[in-house]
Amino acid sequence: MALEVELQRRVEASLKQMLGVRSLASEHATGPWHRGRIDTLGLDENGSPVVIDFKKGSDSGMLSQAVSYMA
Repeated sequence: MALEVELQRRVEASLKQMLGVRSLASEHATGPWHRGRIDTLGLDENGSPVVIDFKKGSDSGMLSQAVSYMA
């Protein structure tokens, strides 16, 4: 867990320089329906939302998680 958090902090510190993404929130709650959290939430250069989720290993449910954020 510590490595995931450290990676997240380093990426968030340079989102603008690396990806052109403006950071909005870290550990953003997705609300009572999803009852989850978005690791890093930002806006790209066109104002479109960017969701970055950090995983320690492979996660077969990642795609369904991303689709639920879009809903």
